[in-house]
Amino acid sequence: MRMTGPTTIWRDIVQYRRVYLLTAVASFGGMLFGWDTGLIGGVLTMDSFKNSFGLDSRKDPTGFANLSGNIVSVLQAGCFFGAMSSFYLSDKLGRKKTLLLADAIFIIGSLVQTLCALGSGDKLPQLYAGRVIGGFGVGLISAVVPTYISENANKEIRGRCIGCMQLFNVTGICLSFFVNYGVNKNISSSDTAQWRVPFALQMLPGTLLFIGMLFQNESPRWLVEKNKIEQARKALATVRSRPIDSLDVKQELDEIVEDFHGHEKMSLTHQLSTTFSDRKIFYRFAMAVTLMFWQQWTGTNSINYYAPQIFKSIGLAGTSAGLFATGIYGVVKICITALTLMLATEQLGRKWCLIIGGLGQAFAMFYIGINQAVNPVVPGSALNGHSTFAIVCVYLFVVFYSIGWGAIPFVLSAECSPNHVRSLVMAAALMTQWLFNFVIAKLTPIMLAEITYGTFLVFGSACILMVVYTVFCVPETKGVPLESIYMLFEGNIMAGATRDTIPKKARAKFLTNASNIEPVVKGKERVGEHVERVDAPQGKSLA
Repeated sequence: MRMTGPTTIWRDIVQYRRVYLLTAVASFGGMLFGWDTGLIGGVLTMDSFKNSFGLDSRKDPTGFANLSGNIVSVLQAGCFFGAMSSFYLSDKLGRKKTLLLADAIFIIGSLVQTLCALGSGDKLPQLYAGRVIGGFGVGLISAVVPTYISENANKEIRGRCIGCMQLFNVTGICLSFFVNYGVNKNISSSDTAQWRVPFALQMLPGTLLFIGMLFQNESPRWLVEKNKIEQARKALATVRSRPIDSLDVKQELDEIVEDFHGHEKMSLTHQLSTTFSDRKIFYRFAMAVTLMFWQQWTGTNSINYYAPQIFKSIGLAGTSAGLFATGIYGVVKICITALTLMLATEQLGRKWCLIIGGLGQAFAMFYIGINQAVNPVVPGSALNGHSTFAIVCVYLFVVFYSIGWGAIPFVLSAECSPNHVRSLVMAAALMTQWLFNFVIAKLTPIMLAEITYGTFLVFGSACILMVVYTVFCVPETKGVPLESIYMLFEGNIMAGATRDTIPKKARAKFLTNASNIEPVVKGKERVGEHVERVDAPQGKSLA
């Protein structure tokens, strides 16, 4: 396992400075949906918001719970269709232009949400329209950003870079938590500015994303796929901080061109048929979709959207207290995500991050649920030791989520997607993510009202199942060149993935320099490679 200290991290930042800059700019896209994810739960508890839209949680709590679910989840509906459109738009326009377009759509949606309910008449449709428009932009961005970063980043830092989108996401969540807390404390509940300010401020990261992307290069792999070789050479030299005639640039470009050989300018129909007719490519497609499915069933977004209500359900009373506790939850998420990206994603590996994260999440969810069952909260009573530890478990949950299931599904989905169908795979993965984000957002207030503690037991059980899936079905990819990852899906895929659970036997460590392996080529299609030819320790095979 590679050791990482301050000197190593600083050396990485200097060596890969252009990649990190590109990553930071693109990752503002993660902050967009993080901000909305965090703000809406707090906004729903504000009296100013309820008064603007004629909502009353006291007279009809069940109806308010359903309406809250609608307000939260309508954004995910827009996100779903935005992610769906990424398949076509990012393939036709390129990654850079698609991000600029998506960002402009998001800003329009944010303006509509900020300015709605100014006149008379039915105001909820205005809010819904703004959230659908903004959601479309967010969904499109969420599918393209991991693709764009993965296609630009060096293999040594690729996982860390892709995961930065999740770091910016949780930063947006945290900032919105504290904005909610600030406006709740300092703006009167009779002033609509109390809820308009959080909506307006989410346009700030959108503006930074748009300005920053104007100065970034297009994806060299997309340019190669469109047969724009010289433009790809220039883009690769720019992001690698190397002269355009550098041997490193030439070698990497040659590997990319070789990987695309026979797959240039594939139509969308051809991409679909290739994905579903090839067993190995379909497995990679299905794995990306499954990882995003499990990510949502961790229960993380139930806490993101409804944290104040959840803290109240386990004994923390008061709107301000709930919002402040939620803000601290966001700070913990930022710190652990940042530490994981620096110290674990490229060192511990993707697979063990998911396993450790899933087990920790399961413990936290089971404790919260069981504690509520045997030690129900009595309104007005002081917190006892069990309830205090239940609150601690909310923070434990986010620690373990940030280690694994926060960033790693984005990392694996982007880097395991074949170059020539990456737009399709990422579109499907993020459609799944937003679909179940929608489902969780809709179900959580109803589950908290109807089955109470059972909500947490459901999520805890899902965490156990996702650990089992990771052990048997997810390969380790750290340090493997993007054009060589397909070798992890040769032969018996599940046997290889299970073997990767043992770090000393993980195939990734033998594929770090896999560009030296000569492919067996038949016509224009790569039909197989002898993975035993990698420089592995004597007597060891990758197959």
